[in-house]
Amino acid sequence: MLFDTNISAAVRCKHCGKLVIKDISLFNLSKGSLHEERCNCGNKLFRIKSSDSKTFCLYINCIACDKEHLYLFNSRQVLSEKMKILGCPNSRLDIAFVGNRKLVREVAIKYQKDLQELIKVLEV
Repeated sequence: MLFDTNISAAVRCKHCGKLVIKDISLFNLSKGSLHEERCNCGNKLFRIKSSDSKTFCLYINCIACDKEHLYLFNSRQVLSEKMKILGCPNSRLDIAFVGNRKLVREVAIKYQKDLQELIKVLEV
């Protein structure tokens, strides 16, 4: 059975506020190396690391509480689950979506639209 080792992560930049979607190949993560993704504004969004190609550490800079949060996944979780919604442990706000590329994009677009509608309602 073949597994797609490509996932996406949607994270909101704590500097400019843009929701950024980055593609990640778990297969290409070298053992022990730290892979970093940045927003177009230059701010660091998240870092991902694997020491054994089975366990992944995802460090996300949180827009909600301004701290860095660590999320641990094993390869089975990442590849078999459709998508994970990651929340800030302090504020309980959703801060990232990680998983299947298509689903992450769909949810991120819907999340962005819902947020824009909420802002419009609050401005009235």
